[in-house]
Amino acid sequence: MFPSSCISEAAGTDSFRCMCGWFFRWAQRAIVLLAACLAWPGSPLAAPAITVLLSEPAGIHQVTAASLLQSLSREGWTITVSTPETYVKTDANLTVAVGTRALEFALAQPGRPVLSLLVPWLTHERLSAGQRQVSALYLDQPLTRQLQLLELALPDLKQVGVPLGTLSQGMQSTLANASKDSGLPVGTALIQRGTDWYAALTTLSENSQAFLLLPDPMVTQRGVLQTFFLHTYRLKKPVLAYSAPLVQSGALLGLYATPAQLGEEAAGWIKESWTKGGFRLGASRYPKRFTIGVNRSVARSLDIALPSEASLTRQLEAMP
Repeated sequence: MFPSSCISEAAGTDSFRCMCGWFFRWAQRAIVLLAACLAWPGSPLAAPAITVLLSEPAGIHQVTAASLLQSLSREGWTITVSTPETYVKTDANLTVAVGTRALEFALAQPGRPVLSLLVPWLTHERLSAGQRQVSALYLDQPLTRQLQLLELALPDLKQVGVPLGTLSQGMQSTLANASKDSGLPVGTALIQRGTDWYAALTTLSENSQAFLLLPDPMVTQRGVLQTFFLHTYRLKKPVLAYSAPLVQSGALLGLYATPAQLGEEAAGWIKESWTKGGFRLGASRYPKRFTIGVNRSVARSLDIALPSEASLTRQLEAMP
């Protein structure tokens, strides 16, 4: 291990000095080499670089990004934040796309893994079809969990009605599986352009005591959404929706992960997936965390007595 010139010298102070001098010179070279490895983007030892791409630099996109950055801040990683308008191409190891517009832009920049946030399952599957290295922490919650919440909140419920749009009509089998897992029957109605909303919802409500609203653009566009909430209110049928604003707009219940919860959960996933100089995100997933929202004004108007949000949360967390 040591230079022969050092070993051949007589034992004593001179020999010791020679060995120490060689060791320190070797250590200096090793430190320089290690630093070069850490700085080299492709090295297994290099700290990762992440680009966080926001659809909008404010609102829920900004809150999600702030939560993500706070959770990753102690890792010592290089993180840049931009929008599609301010994006500058870098050698980042991962792009985190926050929102649909950011995901569309990120998918047009090939060559690195992409993790999408704040994008519903339906939208993500449509945009990422045929793409590689694209994963998502979906905006919406698992269908089985949504049906379980309805059962907890409305124990006399015998069937839930689900209006399906052009995109979500392909979810029939997924809904059937969720219905089987939860034990709650599901009825559906297809809403297409030109559909008579009143007739479709009235027919669906004949055997359904509540409605489940999915993030299908055909169903959730502004004018249609107002009609939906107005008519379900007149029918005295409660609605479970997938966001806090929809609860404020007229849904009785909401089941969703907050932007802060999504950012924190995504950060944990990112940290776990960094290995051997690259990100291995794996399959897309639904959020593990969730928040339950209740519109008490709607509950009073429909004469529905609901448990507290905390009680519903504890019960839902305990379910498989």
